Amino acid sequence: MPRPGKDSYDEQKPPYSYIWLTYMAIQDSDEKMLPLTEIYKYIMDRFPFYRKNTQRWQNSLRHNLSFNDCFIKIPRRADRPGKGSYWAVHPNASGMFENGSCLRRRKRFK
Repeated sequence: MPRPGKDSYDEQKPPYSYIWLTYMAIQDSDEKMLPLTEIYKYIMDRFPFYRKNTQRWQNSLRHNLSFNDCFIKIPRRADRPGKGSYWAVHPNASGMFENGSCLRRRKRFK
């Protein structure tokens, strides 16, 4: 699935799930992991729809990060000051995102 560029959508809601938006943000990062604030920034930079009513969608996105096993929380290293952990895609979850689709069901990875 092509990745949208900056401001690639107008004010309408983009056709992506929160899981897919998070995946795009993480995959587009240099280190393939981002803190929550950078995931928010990525989404708002590319999709104007998400610049409004931020608390509601950000709560939903946090819920998706916490309750979908395709994402893992990585503690922040001492040499990287800042608040919060990093988020990455679970190494065994790559099959969930093939061909631009994303399985929404919760899946346990071992």
